[in-house]
Amino acid sequence: MEFCFTIPVLLLIAGATIDLSRYMRFLQVTTFVSQETAGQIYRQCSDITIYQPPTFGTTTLSIDTVQTQTAVKACLERVQGGAQQLLNSTLGRAAVSSTVFRWNIGDPTVTAACGGITTTTGRVTVITAPASMTSGGISSGTLSDMDEGDCDDPNEDGTGSSNSNGSALYGGSNTTPPNDLPTGLTQSGITLRDDGIYQTKNGSSGSARRLVSTSTLCERGRVATVEVSYAFEPVVKFLPHMMIKLNTDGSQRETTVL
Repeated sequence: MEFCFTIPVLLLIAGATIDLSRYMRFLQVTTFVSQETAGQIYRQCSDITIYQPPTFGTTTLSIDTVQTQTAVKACLERVQGGAQQLLNSTLGRAAVSSTVFRWNIGDPTVTAACGGITTTTGRVTVITAPASMTSGGISSGTLSDMDEGDCDDPNEDGTGSSNSNGSALYGGSNTTPPNDLPTGLTQSGITLRDDGIYQTKNGSSGSARRLVSTSTLCERGRVATVEVSYAFEPVVKFLPHMMIKLNTDGSQRETTVL
């Protein structure tokens, strides 16, 4: 009789311990990937600028904005591909997306009075690498490999090889993403508004928090953001989700802004 009364409590404690430890692991891995990816993108990708061939008899440099955006996006995809591969091999229910915001990408020498600027219209170029659970054009590699290679070349993947067959980045014998992944994993919550960069829930128009103001973006000239969204699914189903605010829809995310 005593065993019948105590076994539910013991099972609840054991289940809570298992799921809480797994949840903490999710937080640690996603925080690490978010911070490391943002750091590499800011160092390697955000400053890429490609100039047009100089005109004879002039001293003026002209920026090729199209090639610059292409090169920045290729760099984003290269770094992000390694981060996604790490997430797929460790968590399996997480996705990373990245964005670079460039102020006056065609004329970086302009020094405007940033304090009086109240709008980003016509001044900010947004370059994004959307989240993807499969390779689909994102170069293969690992997060530790992303310090190598030259991001200035839009055709360079930095690893010496590229996976363009659309196969999943899942490591080991698991080459197929889980079929129960929520769509919220690949939806970015980073948006650009007149008064700065905001983060919303899956890009919705609801409540949002401002990450970077317009004046700060003007002063810095470039801002890199990385989101790592994840969907935590408890192993022990009788553990109430409300106890630790678990999110299984992919809306929960770790965000780093540099």
